Amino acid sequence: MNLRFIFVFVITASLSLLAAASGLPPWQLGMTKSQVASFKEFGPYRSFPNGDLETYNGRFHGRKTNIQFFFQGDRLRRIAVYLYEGTDPKGGIPALRLAYDALEKDYGNVKVPEMGVGSGSDPLNSEVIAIGAAANADVTGETHLIPAEQPADMRVLARIFTGIVQGKKWYYVIVSYDPNA
Repeated sequence: MNLRFIFVFVITASLSLLAAASGLPPWQLGMTKSQVASFKEFGPYRSFPNGDLETYNGRFHGRKTNIQFFFQGDRLRRIAVYLYEGTDPKGGIPALRLAYDALEKDYGNVKVPEMGVGSGSDPLNSEVIAIGAAANADVTGETHLIPAEQPADMRVLARIFTGIVQGKKWYYVIVSYDPNA
């Protein structure tokens, strides 16, 4: 019985530390490249020519996805969860909805600075917000989803943005975790 209590206490304390760490568990901002790649269950990891890493076996809210790790020196400075990359302007809408719902679940109220809602309007659901955000990004190049309450030790946001690759317009939906400056 006493051993069981100690085991439960250690597991609970470990999970609390993971939840409180800045980053996307199990990865934490400030880790070295070897520490990031040590989580073999999410590998294999691919190295970019500049030394940054990525895996296509990362997890974001239970979904397998591409996660990229950006380093300054040998320390992790950004974690970017790539939820969508493609040429279909509507293709990013489900990913935006997922990003919005995940940020809302993790951090509370999410703001979309590029979109306004008239006073007295009913709240918009994540589907309507995702459609509006994608349409705005198609025209302006970028839309942000930003939790109103940010963690004390990092900045979290999602965005959809466009870029031209070999003459074609591409759409990207990314959730990023950055240390506070």
